[in-house]
Amino acid sequence: MHMGRERDVLRWDIHASLLRETIARVADELAGLERVPSPTPREREHARHLGNQLDDLERRLRALGPSPRAKMG
Repeated sequence: MHMGRERDVLRWDIHASLLRETIARVADELAGLERVPSPTPREREHARHLGNQLDDLERRLRALGPSPRAKMG
């Protein structure tokens, strides 16, 4: 049995899942700030920070690569 392989797949699944959840949370928060009719300078700075964070999270998810789990079909 290849225990190391299963551990790698589980680690990838957890990491990808956490990244996706964080991306969704940050995107929702950013969308909420973009709906504000006249944002304050602090809100604009927070939105800029969230945009940078979202870009970084998406880059990290892409860098994670495809799932190491063999797919059928």
